[in-house]
Amino acid sequence: MKALKYFMVGALISIAAPTMAQEAEYTQQLNAVSQALKDKAPGAEKMAKSFISDYKKNAPAILALGSSFLTVRNFAKADEMAELVLSRNKKNEKVQAEAYILKGDIEAVKDQAGNGGKAAEHYATAMSLDPKNPVSYMRYASVYRNINPAITEQTYARLRQELPDFPIEAEAAHTFFSGNKFDKAFENFAKCDRNNLDETQLVEYVISAVQLNKYKEALSIAEFGMDKFPKNATFAQLGLWSAVEVENFAGAEAIAIRYAGMEGDKNATDHTYYGKALTGLGKHEQAIEQFHKALTKSPEATEPLAKISETYTKMGLEDKALEYSEKYLAKNKKASIIDYANIAQIYVNKAEKGDKDANYTKALGIYDQMIQKFPEYASWTNGIAAGIADKAGKADLGAQYNQKIVDELGNKTDLNDNQKGYLKQALKKLGYYHWGEKNNLEAAKPYYEMLIKLDPEDKNAKAALGIE
Repeated sequence: MKALKYFMVGALISIAAPTMAQEAEYTQQLNAVSQALKDKAPGAEKMAKSFISDYKKNAPAILALGSSFLTVRNFAKADEMAELVLSRNKKNEKVQAEAYILKGDIEAVKDQAGNGGKAAEHYATAMSLDPKNPVSYMRYASVYRNINPAITEQTYARLRQELPDFPIEAEAAHTFFSGNKFDKAFENFAKCDRNNLDETQLVEYVISAVQLNKYKEALSIAEFGMDKFPKNATFAQLGLWSAVEVENFAGAEAIAIRYAGMEGDKNATDHTYYGKALTGLGKHEQAIEQFHKALTKSPEATEPLAKISETYTKMGLEDKALEYSEKYLAKNKKASIIDYANIAQIYVNKAEKGDKDANYTKALGIYDQMIQKFPEYASWTNGIAAGIADKAGKADLGAQYNQKIVDELGNKTDLNDNQKGYLKQALKKLGYYHWGEKNNLEAAKPYYEMLIKLDPEDKNAKAALGIE
């Protein structure tokens, strides 16, 4: 973990405020020095010395200059400013605390190992010197947010004791968010009054909710954010996504229309979600238009292709659905078993409209591929294929698929509930196939003997085995 992730350098400097005249005077001069340092201007060093000479007795000014040195990673000069303040304010513990915060900031930026040791020591010193300064607590907590979250929580608890009115939850949430601890960020934001959260905090809140797949909450936060900060497109964007995820398609469409009118480019994901909302509302042609816009924005995207196929399927246009399914599989090397099952279902739908033999055969061909590609789901796949074969009037082929299930699961003793279900169904069908279809009770009995152990009350098994 890079130490730069600990905090925003130079933020939250809060020491005894100078008079307004002094502040206005040194701020203007400081800005000029800071810019010169960033630009590596030839006269930057001379400007800094002049600033120190003018404000050497002004602790806030010198610490602010130290932060400017830190921004350009001049650690030696930044520390020199902190030491200058310490040497001139030996009896002022509040000011000393601010100097140690700067020293902690320096060590945090320098720290490449990410263990926060030296930085934490300085922040701890600041906490002891001025227990009422929240900055040292927040810095200390920030150091440990990824190293030891328990210490972070303890630090917040201590700060809460010292400053009950400090907005600790919001600050804690921001710290956790910065460390990608979205669960903790969400937990702390949820304790806050939304009305008291600023724009940035609300953005972090809604992002945390989306990261945790808490779409219902994310939609609520996004709607609040859209009302409070109507020009911030993030709320509309994530509101659209979240509304689709909770299947509030009408709400998603309304947000999408609003989002489309806001400044900034819309990405492929945005258009895809808009398309999903329109599909959910039965506006299929408009949905397909959005999915094509997504492909224009991101030609390598695969989800829009799958969604176009699904939409054409809902429209009853199986040939178009197959066209885009083939494009999807060709582009997506990580297609799931469900993706293949969706394609097989398109052929099943076509078979129900005509040319049954050819289309059922193609559907079964897809399931054969699935068995090879996803052997861990072989029993489920064979069961579905068996049903399609039976529907196609191919009882012998259906029996072969069911037999594969028995061969895989019949001798296992540690079956889960799903596997037991697959095996029972296969045994029932095979028993019926041999007894009912082939009129061969002796061939059916071994299957019913296995079935009766799994389902002692199965009527056909009891009848075949002569059990009353």
